[in-house]
Amino acid sequence: MRLLPLLLTACATTALPPPSQPAGGPRGLRASEHREVAHDQDELAREQRSFPVRSQLVPGDPTTGPRPMPWFRSWDPAADHERRARVHRSEAAALEADHADACGARELSQVVTSPLTRHRMGGWNTSAGVVVYLRPQAGTADTLLADLRCHRAWMMLAPTGTMDDCPLDLPGVRVDARGDEGSITLVISVADPKLVPELQRRVAKQAEQPREAQHEH
Repeated sequence: MRLLPLLLTACATTALPPPSQPAGGPRGLRASEHREVAHDQDELAREQRSFPVRSQLVPGDPTTGPRPMPWFRSWDPAADHERRARVHRSEAAALEADHADACGARELSQVVTSPLTRHRMGGWNTSAGVVVYLRPQAGTADTLLADLRCHRAWMMLAPTGTMDDCPLDLPGVRVDARGDEGSITLVISVADPKLVPELQRRVAKQAEQPREAQHEH
C-alpha cells in the first residue's frame, strides 16, 4: 500500500504567554494602548518567525517513490499577529488624527482641564442626565463646544489619573448648550440609560476635585 506524503512541521516546545491587554476605558483602548498592543503583536510575530520549520516526505511504494500530494495548505500564525498589529496601529493613528483635528495647536494647559471643571457654577441631576451651569467666561457657544470636543479627544490619547471621573469620557455623551449674559447652561445626557447614574456620579465627583487635580497627565 502506498502512503501519501505528509508535511511535518516542528512546533515550539514552549507556548508563548499571551500579552497582557491594556485596560482601556469606556470608549475603548487609548491611542497609546493600541500602540502597546501593536508592539506586543509584532514581538509575537517575530517569535513565530523564529520557530524552526522542517518538512519531510513519507515514502510510498519503494518501487515507484512518493506520490505527489493531492493538495497543500498552510497557516502562518505570524501573519495573524502582523495583521493585528497593523489594525491597532491604524486605530491609534485615527485617534491621534481626531485629536489633532479637535485641538489644533492648543497648548496642553488649555486641553487637560475640562471646561466643566474650569467654569462650573452649579447644577443638578435629571432623569436623563445632568444640568450644569457654567460661568460666561467659558466663551461663546462655538468656543465652549470646541473646548469640550478637544478635551474629549485628548482623553483618547493615553490614560491619565482623572479620566475615570470625567463625564465626557463616557460613550454616547450628548451636550446641548445655551447661554445668556449671566451664565451658560449645559444639558448633558448619555445614549445608554444604564449609564445615567455613572454620568451623574462623574459630574458630582468632578465638582469635588480641586482644579489642580485636573492638570495630571
